[in-house]
Amino acid sequence: MKKLLLFIAMILMIFGCGEEKKQGQQTPQEQTTQQAETPAPPKEGSNRYSPVVTAVKNIENSVVNIRTEKLVRTSVGPFGQETPHGENYLNDFFGYDRTYKTQSLGSGFIVRTDGTIITNYHVIESATKIYVITTDNKSYEARLVGGDKILDIAVLKIITAGKFPAVKIGNSDGAMLGETVIAMGNPYGLNSSITTGVVSSVKRILNIGNGYSLYIQTDALINPGNSGGPLINLDGEVIGINSAVVQEAQGIGFSIPINTAVRVLPEILKSGKVTAGYMGFSAKEVKDKNSISLIVTRVEKGSNAEGIGMRSGDRILQVNGLPVSSILAMSNMLRSYPPGSAVQVVVERGAKTFKGQILLTTYPDNYGLSVLRNIYGLTFTQKEDYLTVASTGIADTVHEGDVLVAINDTEIKDINHLNSYIMDNMGTETVMTLYRYGQLFRVKFQL
Repeated sequence: MKKLLLFIAMILMIFGCGEEKKQGQQTPQEQTTQQAETPAPPKEGSNRYSPVVTAVKNIENSVVNIRTEKLVRTSVGPFGQETPHGENYLNDFFGYDRTYKTQSLGSGFIVRTDGTIITNYHVIESATKIYVITTDNKSYEARLVGGDKILDIAVLKIITAGKFPAVKIGNSDGAMLGETVIAMGNPYGLNSSITTGVVSSVKRILNIGNGYSLYIQTDALINPGNSGGPLINLDGEVIGINSAVVQEAQGIGFSIPINTAVRVLPEILKSGKVTAGYMGFSAKEVKDKNSISLIVTRVEKGSNAEGIGMRSGDRILQVNGLPVSSILAMSNMLRSYPPGSAVQVVVERGAKTFKGQILLTTYPDNYGLSVLRNIYGLTFTQKEDYLTVASTGIADTVHEGDVLVAINDTEIKDINHLNSYIMDNMGTETVMTLYRYGQLFRVKFQL
């Protein structure tokens, strides 16, 4: 018993000799943890406050992560082969459908304090749900306002009402070769991802997937999740939308000039799509052994093109300071200029060169139908709930009486839909699906 009491007394003496922690006093471990969580900011005037750091601080809260959900429908054939629904008639007829959900991630940036966001079109294409995560880790559902697949620009709107920090928009026309730029994004729901580099080209014309477009080229690495995020200068101004990376040329990134987005933003907010302006003339590509020329074939009476003296036979050299030699390149570059925009055109006539400025207008009524008629001699007649070819100027491929089924896999049922579809896809290569004598066949057209 005495030994037990002695043992208890020794234990009490050991624990009682420790220094009592005063109320409010932190242990060394607690102090170390707190210092790690809230490091002291550099003193004012510190060399750590570089122009890059300052620019990022001014804009980082306006860069968002975008997460989308999409339902994918596929057809499984009788032997287990799987293809996207509608691409294999055998699978569609004899097989069964399978639907599953996929997710994708990208970036964007807030351009208006009401929660209006700009991103790439491919980031949200076919999405059934869109979620936006801000730098404070708050998640909001957003809706698609509209956009344009060819320009690869989309506009979103956060559904929840509130006031959000908006970026400062710069002027991409003022971008200088060699100036430092910062590619920002918010991939994978993490905070800002940042890479730096210099502008290596201010007007790079490339065909990346959707047709010819104008880009700012930079060696700032654009990570996949940064697509749709802003390219900013050292003043913290957005001068581009990070959009594409050429995989074969490592370290080269491309951004859509912000001026392109600024021009089309009012049209997208108003109607959900880009409304291109009307030049007032038609052209065709003429190929020789060494080059391709763009030759004016028709100048509409009363148009502004006629007003500046353009004529059939003129060779188009430049549009807004950019050389063009194909209808696709010219149409895509003009796509971001809505009615009311002024565009400079340089043409060659004989040994002389002429320069003029065209004020773009809205397209005439039924212009899509007139394009098919003037270029290919195609006219259509409504038959119940489908269209048939009434006349053709390309009888070697399209015959009178052929039934128009679809254009680019979009079913066409009436003449108004045909006109609007052609108008929305001017300058692109389209594929018409036609039906004749129990068979479907496809014909490619350049609009």
